[in-house]
This record gives sequence, structure tokens and C-alpha cells, in this order.
Amino acid sequence: MRRLLPRSLFGRWLLMLALPVLLLQILTTYAFYARHWDTVSRRLALGLAGDISMAIDMHEAFIGDPRHEQLMNLAYNNMEIDVRFLPGKSLPDNLPPPRWWSILDNMLTQALSERLDEPFAIDTQRNDDNIAVLVELPNELMVVLARSKRVYSTSTYIFIIWIASGSVLLLGIAVLFLRNQIRPIRRLAEAADAFGKGRDAPDFHPSGATEVRSAALAFLAMRDRIRRHIRERTDMLAGVSHDLRTPLTRMKLQLSMMASDPDAAELKRDVAEMETMIEAYLAFARGQVEQSTEATDLGLLVQELADDVRRRGRELEVDTANAPTLPLRRLGFKRALSNLIENGLRFGHKVRLQVLRGDGHVDINIDDDGPGIPQKERHKVFRPFYRADPARHSGGGNVGLGLTIARDAVLAHGGEIQLTESPLGGLRVAIRLPL
Repeated sequence: MRRLLPRSLFGRWLLMLALPVLLLQILTTYAFYARHWDTVSRRLALGLAGDISMAIDMHEAFIGDPRHEQLMNLAYNNMEIDVRFLPGKSLPDNLPPPRWWSILDNMLTQALSERLDEPFAIDTQRNDDNIAVLVELPNELMVVLARSKRVYSTSTYIFIIWIASGSVLLLGIAVLFLRNQIRPIRRLAEAADAFGKGRDAPDFHPSGATEVRSAALAFLAMRDRIRRHIRERTDMLAGVSHDLRTPLTRMKLQLSMMASDPDAAELKRDVAEMETMIEAYLAFARGQVEQSTEATDLGLLVQELADDVRRRGRELEVDTANAPTLPLRRLGFKRALSNLIENGLRFGHKVRLQVLRGDGHVDINIDDDGPGIPQKERHKVFRPFYRADPARHSGGGNVGLGLTIARDAVLAHGGEIQLTESPLGGLRVAIRLPL
């Protein structure tokens, strides 16, 4: 049953509204048919059968009498039937049989069987709005023509049309009302989805019923709290990193005034490493600052990164034939891709970046031919300042924030990032973003 039921709220509400109305229509129509239509149709058919039986009796009683024709005219005028007698004729064989599904045919056949002893046949499929009843009498054929309205009640169809029209009208009004009630819920879902993808929804405002407004206000409050938390954390990181620069500068000045000895050289290397870490902190903090999204051509963004790599004398193989245009926080996402490319260039000789457009998403694969990362270490390398050893050593200014920055940028856009085996033999960084 769950598979048959609608999954959307609009579909379920519509089913809850339409199903009782449909059941009521069926029960009402059945009760009307059983109590009224059947009774009225049967009485009309019996009335016509009684008139035909009366015409047969008068014909047999006054046959050869000069008043016979006058009596037949009276039958035509008072009983609204046209009676004709065809001497020497019998029932034809080419008449269409009674329709088994026709209530009119069934009722008329049953009524004539109750009132007549003679063989008969009916023809209710004429084009002149008449019903023909043929009765086989001794040495002659009696043909009776009667108007269809004598055995056919139009009130039944009028009743059904009225009920059906009223139900359709009320259901149409209900559908419009339901659509207006569902629209605020859909807008809330779209706003939540956009926020999860790092996009703005400036046109979203609470609307609809009280419960929907409460949910929308709760969402807006949650969004503001998350943004405020990110901003406060970013300001704190930036402030701490900036404040550490002052004592580091004094330490560098004092070390530069000291004599050249092994201890001073070790301290200088420690200070340089701390300065590199602070710069990485600041870069990480800048990446956390909430930026506005803008339509970004992913192909042009990748080409800019490739040009930067080539200017440094390295090579980056790119495939952006299917690159779409996405709403991105351009600087943050560019910094994330740059970190991933730099990791590949630092630990490998060949790096390839490929953009593949799928159904509702875009995949960005960054492959290198480096040593890769062991399977058990892949879930740890996204931690800040974590460095896998020995595959990803700490030389060359690597402080362990590149993958962290990349992961945060991807998650901020509602995407996913995974580390897998590369076809080049090293590491593949697979990013999937929603369109």
C-alpha cells in the first residue's frame, strides 16, 4: 500500500479529500439508481407494455368493426403510440438483438414478457428517437412506435451531471486552496536546500499557515545562529593568528642579531615553521568567511588554475568539455581546488583534473601519480594539521590544512569529497557538487 500511496504532501492531502468525495458519489449514485432509477424505468416500461397489451385486446375485440380504425386513432392520441398492422407478416430476422448492458432494453424486455403472451421483438437503436415493438399476431404483424421519453427518464442523467459538476467544482477549489497551502512548505524546503548548498535565498519570507510560519521562523533563526557561530569562530582564529605575528616578529629579530650557531639555526627553522602555520591559519580563516555566491563558469575557473600552474613551470592536464556554470563562492572554491592541485603536484609528477556533468550533479576528479594515501589514513587526513606519514610528508611548507580547507569549501556548497585510488596510480580526490 505504501508504494501505491502518493509520496508528496500535496498528493496525500488531495487523496484524503478526493477519496471520501468519490466514495460518497458512488454510494449516492448506487442508492439513487437502486431506489429511483430502477423503479421509474420499470414503471415506464410496464406502462408502455400495458398500452400495447390494451391495443392488442382492442384490436382482437373490434377486428372487422367499423370503429376499429377510430379506436386505433384514440390509442395514438391518448396513449402516444402509433399502431400499425401488417397482414401476412411475421417477425423479421434482421433486427438487432437487445443490448445486454442496456438498462432500457432489459427493462422493456422484462415488462413485455410479463404483459404479452405473443412473440415480440424490440428495436431501441433507431435514428428517429422512437422505440419499435413488433408483436407477432395470428396472420399479421403488429408494429408499435413510441417516443423514447415514454420509457426513458432524463432526470437520472441530470442528477448525475449535477452531482459530478458540483464535485468537480468543489475539488477544483480545494486543489487551488491546497496548492496555496503547500507553496510555503515548498519554499521553505527550497530555502533550506539552498542554505545547505551554500547559496542565498534572499526572497524567502515566512508565509502560510501558523505552523508553517513557525517552521520558517525557526529555520531563519537557525541559519542566523550558524552564520554568527561561523563568523565568531573565524574572527577568533584570525585574531589569534594575527596576534601571534607580533611575538614571532620579535623572535625573528632577536635571532637575526644572535651569532651563527647550531642552536640559533634550529630556532630560526622553528620560527619559520610557526610563521608558515600562522599563514595557513589565516588562509583557513579567510576561507571560512561567508562570501556571496555568484554564477561561475567552472571551465574558466579550472583554466585559470591551469594557467597559474603553467606559469610556475609545471603541467596540469585538464578536461572541461562538460563543465557547467554553477552558483559558487568563487574565491573559496578556487582556493580549495588550488590546494588539491598543489598537493598532487607536490607529491606526484603528473596531475589531471576532469570535470564530468551528470544527472543533477557535477563531478570533479583530481588524479595524480604520487604515492597515494593508505586506506586506513584517508578518513584522518581531513583533520586540521594532520599529515599522513610517510606518503604525505611534512616538507615543502605543508602544514596539513589543504585538505581541511578543500573539504570545508566543498561541504559549504552542499557537495561531497572522497579519496580513492587513481587510474594514474596515485590518489584521486573525487568531488561531487549539486547542480
